[in-house]
Amino acid sequence: MADNLNAQTSVNLYDQLAQQIRNDIHSGKLAVGEKIPSEFELSDMYNISRSTVRKAISVLVDENLLVKAHGKGTFVSSNTSGSNNSTFLSYTENIKSMGKTLSTKLLRFSHVHPTEGQKEFFKLDSDDLILEIERLRYVDGVPICVETCWFDSEYDSLEKKDLNGSLYAILKKDYNIVSFNGSKTVELCYASPEEAELLDVPRGSALMLVEDKVYNGQKPLHISKQVLRGDKFKYAIK
Repeated sequence: MADNLNAQTSVNLYDQLAQQIRNDIHSGKLAVGEKIPSEFELSDMYNISRSTVRKAISVLVDENLLVKAHGKGTFVSSNTSGSNNSTFLSYTENIKSMGKTLSTKLLRFSHVHPTEGQKEFFKLDSDDLILEIERLRYVDGVPICVETCWFDSEYDSLEKKDLNGSLYAILKKDYNIVSFNGSKTVELCYASPEEAELLDVPRGSALMLVEDKVYNGQKPLHISKQVLRGDKFKYAIK
């Protein structure tokens, strides 16, 4: 990273810097999860003001090429590689892309005994408990999804976070996790009595079941299950 910027061109300096960083990301000079130089370092490197650097970074954050982690710096986002990582954009981002409003209600935060499949995924001993987070998601005020996520005990501090928004935003900001990859399955299921009540549909209604097993690089991160109303929502996978 450090081709000189051209102050004599009609292209704004912040756009030139943003393009330089884009090029470094797409060429692999900056890898997914890599921390980029600080605002001060970029300012000194390119002989430009910090406000210009800040504006360039803001542009790239809006493009989901960079992500800021409070107190830790700015990192290359997982949404840059063109691989399966883009499949694991948060539900919040999925809804925003449709121009709709998402709201969330935390239903349950507890510790549970893992299933055999969860033990295998998290590489747990039989006595270990895992964290279970159950939430109800609304789109434009309509209950649309019952979401359950499981994490190992490393993420117990999530209990202190505001879980009425994007979990992935919390993981990026507070845990410096910027790489999401793994597997996703989508199938048909039928509403249990509890799901029917929460989603305001008749018992036994056909629903969409989306299950993710997500890793941070090679490390197991979480398992999630989303039970969605297919009559109200289309799940887009890039």
